[in-house]
Amino acid sequence: MKKHFVLFAVTLFNAAIISQVNLTSSNLPIVVINTNGQTINDEPKITADMGIIDNGFGSINNITDPFNAYNGKIGIEIRGHSSQMFPKKQYGIELRDASGNSVNVSLLGMPAESDWVLNASFTDKTFLRNVLAYKLANEMGRYASRTAFCEVILNNEYIGLYILQEKIKRDKNRVNIKKLEFGDTSGDALTGGYILKIDRIDPGDKYFNSVFPSVYPKTPSRPSPISYIHVYPNSDNILTVQQDYIKYFITEFETSLSNDTYNHPFLGYYDYVDFDALVDYFLINEFAKSIDAYRLSTFMYKNRDSEGGKLVFGPIWDHDLSFGLADYGDAWLSSNWQADMTPYEGVISPPFWTSKIFNDPVIKNKLAKRWTELKNTVFNLSSILQYLDQVILDIKEARIRNFIQWPIIGVYQWPEYYVGNTYEEDVLYLKGWIVRRYNWMNANLDANYSDIIWKNIDLSQFAFHPNETVKIAVSSFVDSVKNLTSLQFVSSGSNLSCSIVNDSVLITPKSAGIFSFKIIAKNASIIKCISPEYKINSVTDLDYVDENIFEFTLNQNYPNPFNPSTTITFSVPSKFNVERSNVNLNVYDILGNKVAVLVNEEKQPGNYTVEFNAVDLPSGVYFYQLLVSALQSKDGKTGTFIQTKKMILMR
Repeated sequence: MKKHFVLFAVTLFNAAIISQVNLTSSNLPIVVINTNGQTINDEPKITADMGIIDNGFGSINNITDPFNAYNGKIGIEIRGHSSQMFPKKQYGIELRDASGNSVNVSLLGMPAESDWVLNASFTDKTFLRNVLAYKLANEMGRYASRTAFCEVILNNEYIGLYILQEKIKRDKNRVNIKKLEFGDTSGDALTGGYILKIDRIDPGDKYFNSVFPSVYPKTPSRPSPISYIHVYPNSDNILTVQQDYIKYFITEFETSLSNDTYNHPFLGYYDYVDFDALVDYFLINEFAKSIDAYRLSTFMYKNRDSEGGKLVFGPIWDHDLSFGLADYGDAWLSSNWQADMTPYEGVISPPFWTSKIFNDPVIKNKLAKRWTELKNTVFNLSSILQYLDQVILDIKEARIRNFIQWPIIGVYQWPEYYVGNTYEEDVLYLKGWIVRRYNWMNANLDANYSDIIWKNIDLSQFAFHPNETVKIAVSSFVDSVKNLTSLQFVSSGSNLSCSIVNDSVLITPKSAGIFSFKIIAKNASIIKCISPEYKINSVTDLDYVDENIFEFTLNQNYPNPFNPSTTITFSVPSKFNVERSNVNLNVYDILGNKVAVLVNEEKQPGNYTVEFNAVDLPSGVYFYQLLVSALQSKDGKTGTFIQTKKMILMR
């Protein structure tokens, strides 16, 4: 599946597997694979037979026992990049039926799926780094690959101790996002789900390069791309319009980070990402100090807009070089932040925005808070060390056999910083590094962080009218303030004024419409916390408003995203006196500036279609708003109807 090119000096073995172990039984499940004389390659998968013996926890599995955990066909290939140079290979596996179709089956207690990985853990001689990182991520409430240890026999030859783990893919038990169908080419359906990763490019991959080089704002002297690879939908299934949409979304995200306003409540990157997931992604990668973090195997996904729609960083992946293993990039040091790595020219650099986001005071503050929440639970040193001791005990017999088959203890394997003379010395180094890393992070994440609880106030209980001020107690928005000195209400545009007077906020809309504001909380002059978005609906001559009674409809434009024109449809019902009303359909940019007037006239009841041509407008997010003012129903009640929808112009 992955191609590689290697310039490293390593200890190599004969390419042919010569078994030094005659496996008869194990306390771990036994996986038996038979390729029926075929050679396993790096793409395409070959069809083979696989059986698994698993008599349950605490039971002995004998090689003569029947295959009771799986017995059927598989597709198998060699996987990995730099790991392909090692004699003990890693394998990608797809479970198949007799006709060659993929089938979902539960393996070793993990949820049913078709795609799996046999991780060789060749460089990580402890076999602990990946399983520990994934365990911690799962305990943080973030999906990471589930794992199970097993011993593997390939074509009647013992090949060692392996970690069976889930492959990252869209699934209700893995990355749980909406399925993107072939016909999902517009509207909400087009907005998700997607899985991307920043990684090396392999033949056959579909990907796009960022419009910004990794060293932005510098101009590189050689190509320095940030490459986003389509994981889901994959290269065989993703449509051009779907590629264009997610590329546009990522470009907007990166553009927001390229500007001086990157940390503005509305103009910055905050509305593009899932903040809590981003903080957890930083925290687990920094605790493990993964040398590949943020530049390789950097997964992210996006669900539909109706399901949240923000960019979620994760799941974490490929942590065999973490926890002080690697001998380059200062990875062996238990100090310093990995996210502070300076981007460099060429390929495989972290993006220009990694350190920019990481050093945003809002992120640093949330990291400190999250660390304080988890350092005595998920990251509790005693619990981690106890877990490692239990795993070491569980795999003891199997790892002894593994190192008889692969006698590499005490022998340097790229890119080890520390080479123990015994397995126990390798484990002691790992444990010591974890303790030092914990202590360094605990000393460098401020326990005296700032915090505030934002209340979910129902603003529809207040009547907002143009040029009229509404006074609301600040305590209606906030609670439990810690280490903060001031609050500031910030509106999304010039049509809304917000100011604090004593213990109240004064909110004044300057026109009819739906407007947004956020609250920023500062400690001295530094922004530490940003509230969710609050919205108000400002209407005119309001005696009665009930859009369900008036039954107006404003439909989603089609196509969306669009370039350069799109169609907007709306309906005017027969429940009001049209001589007393006026219909307006306007288009606004993301700052609330009116950029187009599509309708401004009286309308008879009926269905209407309007074409909007944005040939002179730049790419971006726009809003179209239907406003019916001076509205009078046949029973004499008056009011204003307003509805707004979002559309995306994508060049």
